[in-house]
Amino acid sequence: MAEKYPLVEQREYGRAGRRTGLLSRRMTRTDDELPRLAAHHVRVFRVGVEYVEDHGQLRPDDPTVVDAGSVTVVDRRVEVPVVVETRIPSAEVGDFTVRTTFYCTVTDPCMVVRDGVTDVEALLLGHLRSVPGLVEDGSDRPIVESLAVRDRIDARLTAYHEMRPTTLSGLRARHGIVEVLTPRELADALAKEDDDRRKLEWTRDREEREQEAALRRALLETELEIKREELRNTTALHKERNRQEEERQRSRFEHDTDAERQEHDLFQQGRRNGFTRAELAEDFQLIGADPSAADFQAWRTGDITADELAQRLDRRRQADREAAVERRSVDREDERWKVDRDDRREALTRAEEREDKADQRREETHRWELGHEDGLRRRQEERADTERLQRDERDWSNDVLAVKADLSRRAIDRGLFDSTIRDAGDFINGVGDVLYKQRADAREVPEEDAQGELEGGSAPAEREKRTGRDGGVDIDYDDNGDLDLGGTDSEASLGH
Repeated sequence: MAEKYPLVEQREYGRAGRRTGLLSRRMTRTDDELPRLAAHHVRVFRVGVEYVEDHGQLRPDDPTVVDAGSVTVVDRRVEVPVVVETRIPSAEVGDFTVRTTFYCTVTDPCMVVRDGVTDVEALLLGHLRSVPGLVEDGSDRPIVESLAVRDRIDARLTAYHEMRPTTLSGLRARHGIVEVLTPRELADALAKEDDDRRKLEWTRDREEREQEAALRRALLETELEIKREELRNTTALHKERNRQEEERQRSRFEHDTDAERQEHDLFQQGRRNGFTRAELAEDFQLIGADPSAADFQAWRTGDITADELAQRLDRRRQADREAAVERRSVDREDERWKVDRDDRREALTRAEEREDKADQRREETHRWELGHEDGLRRRQEERADTERLQRDERDWSNDVLAVKADLSRRAIDRGLFDSTIRDAGDFINGVGDVLYKQRADAREVPEEDAQGELEGGSAPAEREKRTGRDGGVDIDYDDNGDLDLGGTDSEASLGH
């Protein structure tokens, strides 16, 4: 029987505790929690009461993997041989050993995991023992007739499987080879199986020891290589440090040497410069700033000839004359420029004064125009006020005259002047237009006021006495302030 068939590996999961992502923070499992799959393996995840088949496509952060409670690896190989042995009695002392090979194939991995098919050999053994008549097939045969018993059992199993195929949870089992072993053959087969098992175990142990030895050798070689690399790095580091120190010492020595050499050169250059400056100072003190003396010195030292000395002296005298002429010309230009500058300054000053006076005249003219406009506006306002006042006084006088005329007409109609001494004609003649004269403030005044002003100011009082309190003609009022129209007997007839 194949080892670990059909369930290769089973794992139980706890709660997923790892999170991934910065924003989503999803739950996930590690890669080690997912068992590896061979080419003929599948994974079955149990999620609650459901079983999900996976061919290696689900990732650790898949909801099915995160929510799974367990995972099982199922072997999906086709026609996997499973050997089942059972004993049947014989006609003699001893039993036949029936070894039957079944070829199994997983058809439904989820059903295999759900039903917990872990021992296929036990299931096939129970199925084999449930075959009717299998136990009696060897009871009438001796041990030496194992071939006949095998043929009989093979025929029975073939017929039985054709009538009732083997049914297992998620598995399809096909009947294969049938062997009937005697006790001796069984002992030989068991011995051979033990020998094969020991050889297999020895081979596995040897391979494991070789793998361990190779692993230790690889680890030792890796450690040795690491130490060699560290030694090489340390050696290279020391060499680099020694080289840098040597370069630093050499650079410092060269710097000190260059500094000493430069200091010596500067000292020698300073001495030469001092000697040269001393000679120049002595020559300058003797010769001075006189170019002619310098030319004589050059003639004496042989640097120039006498003709060159004469030519230089002539050129210098000519240059001095030209310089003097040019200096006088420059002085004349300076004087002319100063005169022009003073003239321009004076012209600018006069122009500024004229502009100031013109601004002052414009300002005075503007102020006079503003005052004139204010006077005109004020006189117009006064004239308008005077006209409005005259119009109001005329309206008032017209109203008073109308009242007087109406009163006079009523008095005459009632006969109030029949019993009076005063002549009614005088009263009527006294009712007329009021004459106006022009006052000093452009307002018209009545003639009586103007006459009173000329005679000493008594006319207004007399006019008030003559006209009464309402400014009209001589009208009497009674004690209660009512109009007194004469008090005759004809008064009783008014209104009748």
